[in-house]
Amino acid sequence: MSPRRRTRGSVVALGVAALATAGLTSCSAGDESSSAGADQHVLLSMDLAMGLTSGNANGTLATPSDYDDDWALALITDQRDVDIAGVVVTMGNGPLGPEMSVAQQTLDRLDVDVPLIAGAATWLPVVATLDSSGADLSATCVNDGVEFMANELRETEDLTIIATGPLTDVACLALVFPDEAANIAEIIALIGSAPDGLTYAGKPVRDFNYSMDPRALSVIVNETTIPFIAVTFEASSSTAVSTDVVGTLAADASPTAQYFGRASQAYAAWWASIFGPTKPVWDASAVWRFLHPEDFDCEPARFELKLGAPNQPTEDTHDWVVPDPTSDGRVQACMSYTDPSAIDRMNAAVLAAIRR
Repeated sequence: MSPRRRTRGSVVALGVAALATAGLTSCSAGDESSSAGADQHVLLSMDLAMGLTSGNANGTLATPSDYDDDWALALITDQRDVDIAGVVVTMGNGPLGPEMSVAQQTLDRLDVDVPLIAGAATWLPVVATLDSSGADLSATCVNDGVEFMANELRETEDLTIIATGPLTDVACLALVFPDEAANIAEIIALIGSAPDGLTYAGKPVRDFNYSMDPRALSVIVNETTIPFIAVTFEASSSTAVSTDVVGTLAADASPTAQYFGRASQAYAAWWASIFGPTKPVWDASAVWRFLHPEDFDCEPARFELKLGAPNQPTEDTHDWVVPDPTSDGRVQACMSYTDPSAIDRMNAAVLAAIRR
């Protein structure tokens, strides 16, 4: 199938990845019917960093950057009935400048023609910043990506935002352009976890997207009325596939698959050396929730947030999600897939999209 190209407004997907945790059957994702329906409009907020061999956590770590946002991008761009307004790149898996460079390479390899716009280079201040006269300087968070989102929302009132990186740009949009943000149909983000402490393969990890900008989630869930769907660590961590698939892709007949495989090798090797031979395709779960909500167990919930300095260990901040049937339902938490076959379908669709 030919890639879906932008014709009008888009949906942004929000997602959470775990930083320190950190032979599928192929099928054509484009051939599957999407529960999202025809001509759905999305705008993507992503920390695309596949191929960066150092500079994780916005350049604060020497380790490679995760490739999961790019794999999620392959999945969403392989859908016939999804219209992508643009991709806003935020810091997170890497520093913004290098992310923009490799993000353009990914779009070129996917042969997808959508706007790619630079978003936040750093996180929001932990509290609103004031000057000596008492003026609120929150508007200084605005960047090209936030302006782009605001402009799209002035034209399109049915945009879903899918966020697979830190929520910095979406929160800035809500702070500075509240009227435009009110037009967001819903935000689907990879973020949140049960209040038990996060581990993967028996090792402690953090909710990366939250930890890179704790205040951003608080702005969205506590200061707006935008419908918010959290695809949690518990759901996304269940999507593990063998890290050997990276080598398989590098040897695939498809030039696109070869590129994805080679560009993912550094992070896959680092991950396997610490967490073992399987790794979740974290961010694809946020995209799959948009495409196939029937594959998730979701319920009304509330967040219990512990705010603190960005980019810190789990004990210093947390974004616990607590199911709450008495809540108004604006916040929904997807704590699991409905069954293992749903996970298999998602992972197979991701690999099919990469092998286009």
